[in-house]
Amino acid sequence: MEAHAHPHQHPSTTGDLLGQVLSMICLVHCFATPVVLMLAPALAEFMGGWHPALLVGVIGTAAWAFIPGYRFHHSKAVLGMAAVGVALLTIGVTVFHEHFVAETAMTVTGAGLMLAAHWKNRQLAKTCPV
Repeated sequence: MEAHAHPHQHPSTTGDLLGQVLSMICLVHCFATPVVLMLAPALAEFMGGWHPALLVGVIGTAAWAFIPGYRFHHSKAVLGMAAVGVALLTIGVTVFHEHFVAETAMTVTGAGLMLAAHWKNRQLAKTCPV
C-alpha cells in the first residue's frame, strides 16, 4: 500500500462494525424470509414491512462509516461497493417490493456488497499508517 499523507484523524471503525452487523441481519432476514413464507404465508407482509426501516439504518450507518473512512484511506473501490450496495437495496425495497424474487435477489446482493464494503473499510482504517 502506498504511503498517503493523512490530513484527517484516524477514523473510528465502530460505524463499519455496526454496518457489518446490519448487513448480516439483512442477509439473515433475506434468506429466512423464503422459509418463513413457505411455512407461514400470513407472515409475508409482516416480514416485508421491515425493509424500509432497515434501509434507513443501512443508509445512515453507511454515511457514518464510509465518509470518514474515505477521507482517511481514499479507496474508491470501497465507495463503489457501498454505492452499488445501497442502490441495489433501495431499488429492491422501493421498486420491486411486490416482486418477491427480484426484491430478494437485489436485497441479498446489496447486503452482501455492503458487508464486503464495511469489511474492507475496516481493514483499511486499521492498516493505513497514520
